[in-house]
Amino acid sequence: MIFLKLCTVRIVITYKPTQFRRCKSTVSFKNMESICKPKLTERLCNYVRPTHYKLLLNPDLNTGIFVGDVAIDINVKQTKQHLVLNTKFLHIDDLKVYRNNLEVSIAKFHEVESLEQLVIIFDSNITPGNYQLHIKYNGNLTRNIVGFYLSHLKDKSTMVASKFQPTYARQAFPCFDEPDFKATYDITLVKPLNYIALSNMNELSKTLDPASNTESVTFATSVPMSTYLACFVVCNFESKENEILANGIGNNFKLRSFAQKDQMHKIDFAQDIGKRATEFYIKYYEVPFPLPKLDMIAIPDYVSGATEHWGLITYRETSFLIDEDTASSKNKISVANTVAHELAHMWFGNLVTMKWWDEVWLNEGFASYMQVKSLNAIEPSWTMLDQFLTRTLHSVLVTDAKLSSHPIVQTVETPDQITAIFDAISYNKGASVLRMLEGFIGEENFRRGVSDYLKKYEFGNTVTQDLLSSMEPYFKKNYPDLSLKYIMDTWTRQMGYPLLSVKPGEQTNTYIVTQSRYLINPQAVDNETSEFRYRWYIPITYKTNKGSKDAIVWFPNNQDSATITLDEGETWLKINNNQVGYYRVDYTADMWRNLIQELKNRSEQLTISDRSHLLNDIFALAESEYVPYAVALDLSTYLNVESDFVPWETATSILATLSERLSNTPAHDNLEKYIQSLVKPLYEKQTWEKTNLGVIVGLLRARILSLAATYRLPEAEEKVRSLFLTWLNSRSDQALIETDLRDFVYYRGMKSATQEEWDKLWQIYLKEEDVQEQAKLRSALAAPRDANILKRFLDLAWDENNIRSQDYLNVVSYISSNPNGTELVWDNVRTNWPKLVDRFTLNSRYLGSLIPDITETFNTEQRLKEMEQFFAQYPEAGAGESARTRALETVRNNIKWSATHLNDVSTWLQEAVNNQKH
Repeated sequence: MIFLKLCTVRIVITYKPTQFRRCKSTVSFKNMESICKPKLTERLCNYVRPTHYKLLLNPDLNTGIFVGDVAIDINVKQTKQHLVLNTKFLHIDDLKVYRNNLEVSIAKFHEVESLEQLVIIFDSNITPGNYQLHIKYNGNLTRNIVGFYLSHLKDKSTMVASKFQPTYARQAFPCFDEPDFKATYDITLVKPLNYIALSNMNELSKTLDPASNTESVTFATSVPMSTYLACFVVCNFESKENEILANGIGNNFKLRSFAQKDQMHKIDFAQDIGKRATEFYIKYYEVPFPLPKLDMIAIPDYVSGATEHWGLITYRETSFLIDEDTASSKNKISVANTVAHELAHMWFGNLVTMKWWDEVWLNEGFASYMQVKSLNAIEPSWTMLDQFLTRTLHSVLVTDAKLSSHPIVQTVETPDQITAIFDAISYNKGASVLRMLEGFIGEENFRRGVSDYLKKYEFGNTVTQDLLSSMEPYFKKNYPDLSLKYIMDTWTRQMGYPLLSVKPGEQTNTYIVTQSRYLINPQAVDNETSEFRYRWYIPITYKTNKGSKDAIVWFPNNQDSATITLDEGETWLKINNNQVGYYRVDYTADMWRNLIQELKNRSEQLTISDRSHLLNDIFALAESEYVPYAVALDLSTYLNVESDFVPWETATSILATLSERLSNTPAHDNLEKYIQSLVKPLYEKQTWEKTNLGVIVGLLRARILSLAATYRLPEAEEKVRSLFLTWLNSRSDQALIETDLRDFVYYRGMKSATQEEWDKLWQIYLKEEDVQEQAKLRSALAAPRDANILKRFLDLAWDENNIRSQDYLNVVSYISSNPNGTELVWDNVRTNWPKLVDRFTLNSRYLGSLIPDITETFNTEQRLKEMEQFFAQYPEAGAGESARTRALETVRNNIKWSATHLNDVSTWLQEAVNNQKH
């Protein structure tokens, strides 16, 4: 099945004489076409496999050109007259093929740009056996910041780095650029004398070339790995190192962190997290780290947050550098999450790799969950398992409740489709479903299954079923009659998730649970079919006033209902403990009233995650018309007795959405007054002065002060403006704003900024050296209510000297999220779309996701029509195709919300404010 799929005929390429590159053969085009017309697909054929690459790269940091020389050992399993591999943006200078050191006669070689493939056609058939391709070529380092590219430092010097995931290795060297084509590598990098060279493996030797004043650095032969995991860096950075203690599971090894020389004091935090997380993974997986060293490096120009290149993890500077004097707790947790995520990949993704990008969730979903488990182990006070809800789960429950979602395992073929699948479903839903799996299989059983999987498939490639097969024996210990594969297929092979509806049964203390597919718009009609008919095999957990129940109640997808029977004295029921299950729950009106009362009574049975869950579910159910909005808003009144960070973080998201929906309506003032009443009791317990709080208490404090300022509690609004102006005008150490408060004090302080104040902040930004501080300032520069100021920022941001390309789309998104900048950005993006495409390419998922960001708050038919016209004008969407579909669905849902819910919400808020006056 796999071979047939890999070699399926899709496209027939008809060759023209002028399209062929020169080679030794003198076969005419007419004769050649009669010999062979290759039939090509997006995928490479599995009957030709690489075994080893010998690669030399010589980048010129002055001209921006690099020269490459690659010898690829391949095994041909079938008689063929042509070979196909991947290449993009490379100029082939010379190509030869050898067998047993004898040159094989080539008719032609040709690049098929639309498929990013290099086709080699022989004079006659080649028979099965071992061959070597030898290709000399050159390329451009300045085309973009993917592939092999030039990065610019603040002092105007340059370095080179690589970013290959998912399909960009072919921009650095001709290769078999699919994850299943693993091979070993011998890599040599040429560098200036005062620079260092880094790659996946340890350095073996250096050879000086006096003529060019360069050195060639050769690295040890790598383990078998996919092309996207290779990595090359040439820079003049410095490093710090620690020893990783393997504790008998393999050998100890060095962990090194690299950064620019003036940034070296900012790598200690990531280095510390890296050491402790790596040692956790070695113990957790019970599998040795398979390389002799592990490096991490912060790169000034980097398109994504980080990439798990094996043995040389590359990071955007904001994802790695932490200055203890300026970084907030949020910055630290963000960096720690990124570091822990990439390190999880060293085993799960790198040692064992998915066969094809259909299964990218095996990499990204797993790393997204393991980062939480590792940080929970090494920094338990951060309560990362509770934060999983607000950082990972809640947002994807919105994405996955739309028709524009997709299954976790989804067929992809083209580079655009592949890069687009690196999305919330693969990462967040993947992690959430794994968390649910661990929830019903048990923590230790889950760990053992993962360990067995890594040991069985090391250096190999897998599909989802291979992971489940490794888990199955442990699952069977408790559930001998159930099929883990079947259960998990209902979650990974169909999009969406279920809503469980609960009502009392006819017998005392029994409850009947039914399931249906949850959609934000319950009237939406899905033309996609599912073999499981959008029903799921659901693990139900629950708790009562007497505590949590250990046993799982299974609700098969082929049954109409499940029954829960409570014990005597159990007076209320809450399903889905700690929101571990990937589903929503609805109750009868009486049951909701009971749960609201338990929240107000501060029931000890309702954990931090349970309280966050109830908030999250009831507002989603209100939007979907399962629950009256009045009931959801009634539940929110309990917040004036809530004192934990995660429920408040959930509430912040809910209240922000309501604020957007009520924007420009009379009800918005009442919403602000209501939120002020919720926040005030906890606000009065906080201090604006510098304190030494624990991370979570500090996050709560920052969240409450931010909410108070955002929703214009008078004393908070005045305090923020005062703090900001004192800092802006004096810039003294005494006026420095506490690190955990800076992001929102800068932002709220700039809301009513004059042009003069904005110019002053702009100059501060241009001089700022710290990347975390720069990010806060970029956000604040987009805060003013004055649209003329925002237009100036948008114009200035286009210049690479002001805003790096990697940050430009974020700036555009910041300005568009300001209600006074939304229309400005929407007009600008539509006018300049060809320029944006030229700069970022349609293959950029970040450009694709800009459209949903800008249009997220649109709620009129006129705006919807504008979007449709824009998409019709520019029908080629590239990696943004699914993002466009999602954007349209979101706007249609917004229009529906206004028509359905605006009056009810407005009425409830009016009554709530009236009651405050009495």
